[in-house]
Amino acid sequence: MKRLHFSLLLICVLSFVAAAQGPFDGCSAKGKRKLTHKNPTGKVPVREQGLNVRKNRDAIPTTIDHTITLDSLIKAKEEPDLNFNSAAEVTAFVVSAEDGEPGESCNCGRADLKDIHIKVVAKEADKDDKTKFVVFEITPRWEGQLGDTSAVRPLIVGKWVKFTGYLTYDYKHRGNARNRKKKGNIWRATAWEVHPVTAFQVVPSP
Repeated sequence: MKRLHFSLLLICVLSFVAAAQGPFDGCSAKGKRKLTHKNPTGKVPVREQGLNVRKNRDAIPTTIDHTITLDSLIKAKEEPDLNFNSAAEVTAFVVSAEDGEPGESCNCGRADLKDIHIKVVAKEADKDDKTKFVVFEITPRWEGQLGDTSAVRPLIVGKWVKFTGYLTYDYKHRGNARNRKKKGNIWRATAWEVHPVTAFQVVPSP
């Protein structure tokens, strides 16, 4: 019964937040999976809807947690370790900025809506060590203000950048995070991200 009440409460909260954000280019903040024979409606599980709503936040942050650093993101292993309702300003060295995977449920399974995946590190010397990468993402909702991949890449790659954005714990990538696993397909330091990025500024090397 408690689980049922929690699920109903979560659904109500998600519906309220998603409605407040509104759809983008016909895509709901809760997202949609690719249509398949097994899932002809593109239904998204409740937990994944919550992740999608957080990824699709489109309001300019009004409160910034200035205690968050790249090091604190790297050390945070689990979802309760940080507050994903917070926004932060994090300075890091940018290794790459590439188109994200097409067809993600946060983008309604569409190939024409893709995030910009930005991989950053705490030290320039770590730029070739993928186990130290932290992922920041610019979503389609913010590309109109910040630029698409081709515009953003030459501005930030190989430079120190201060990013502003919301914290998100992408539980789907826990198995790829070095701070949780030592073997396997490890290509990032943590499942914590700045996602979405809402602003960025190139800054001098520390």
